[in-house]
Amino acid sequence: MKQGCTAKTRGAVMPSGLYVLKHKDMDVAMVQIDMATGKIEYVLDIYLPEELPVGVDGDVQHIAAWWASRAVPDSRRGIQQVLHCLNEETNLSLMLSAYGLGLTDHYWMQPIGEELYWRDLNFYENDFSDELGNLLTDSGRVDMEMNISKFSPASSVNGEMKKKWVRMEDTRYLMKVNVNDYGQQAVNELIASRLHERLGWVNYVPCRLDKVVVEGREYPCSLNPLFTSPECEFVSAYQMIRDYKIPNTVSNYEAVIGLAVRFGLEEEIVRRQLEYTIMTDFILSNTDRHFNNFGFLYGPSQHRLVSMAPVFDTGNSLFYNQEIIPSGESLLKITVSSFCKREADMLRYVEHPDAVDLKQLEHFHAEAEIMLKEYTDMPDKRAKAIADTIRQKIGYLGLFQQGKKIWKREKYW
Repeated sequence: MKQGCTAKTRGAVMPSGLYVLKHKDMDVAMVQIDMATGKIEYVLDIYLPEELPVGVDGDVQHIAAWWASRAVPDSRRGIQQVLHCLNEETNLSLMLSAYGLGLTDHYWMQPIGEELYWRDLNFYENDFSDELGNLLTDSGRVDMEMNISKFSPASSVNGEMKKKWVRMEDTRYLMKVNVNDYGQQAVNELIASRLHERLGWVNYVPCRLDKVVVEGREYPCSLNPLFTSPECEFVSAYQMIRDYKIPNTVSNYEAVIGLAVRFGLEEEIVRRQLEYTIMTDFILSNTDRHFNNFGFLYGPSQHRLVSMAPVFDTGNSLFYNQEIIPSGESLLKITVSSFCKREADMLRYVEHPDAVDLKQLEHFHAEAEIMLKEYTDMPDKRAKAIADTIRQKIGYLGLFQQGKKIWKREKYW
């Protein structure tokens, strides 16, 4: 389908491979980039070490790893076909076509010899093409006979799910598309939003649903509004802790909290949100709260963290990709990608279990069942079984709030 398409970039890239890493319009470092692969090979000079990304020092390997982490992952379905279509060798070279600009932070690469300015390029304040986003998500129409613009923030969105940025009503939304598993991941985002709304939790990314047509079939997709801005950047927990040597006596959980405090946040605020996230993820059986799926907002002008990032990315929940829906004690044996390998063990970190008012979740499982039936074409029996896991998990969380150590393998009631 994508054979014969051509691509265009916004500006001519100098063949030398020399770039200045910019933080808005500040020169941070000079780097040598392999033009074919887009990888940083050398850091030739560091002009402003205080402007390097949070958690990243001047080591070339650390800077190169940070740069690589911003791109569409190699493992995302369909990325290799898109790269072939656009005559790009790697996901990094694709990202470099848009100067590494994105909607997560204010960093980008300026080729030596080009006079470019943040105000004219950044995707917060300037329009961008939707063609690359359509290719990466198989949504929308792309004229394969025309030059396809690669100047898009879609080239710097990480994560396995197909995603793109769209502009609607003067707001940037991250659209997530999955044509498998009944499109349930998108509906899970809506269910999570409703959960936070019921609990009165303010610091979360709301979700609205839309529909996309892929190969003639309609699927639900989620739309999540941008939570960074020209004044505020996202710093994932992974970015902050990746190159930090954690003492053997300190858990990853406490290390993240300690670093957040070191960079400017109050410990109580960090703990409160992490504990809330652990408990609400437990209710929704979210298996994917890895260190890139939570983090902090950074104020570059203050050179400090200014708040916790809102709770986001809860699509990998509610057994979306499992044929058999577990129940009973099996719900306490779920494995996750997070601070612990087992979901129930995460509750050990919670010091204030009453932070989630379960009275506000009466009949919430029934509301989730209605959403699954309304927005997907999954069998009613499956929707009911998934919703019932919410009911059971709320019950288990209630036992935990009563002081039961529900992570223990022996009987606890």
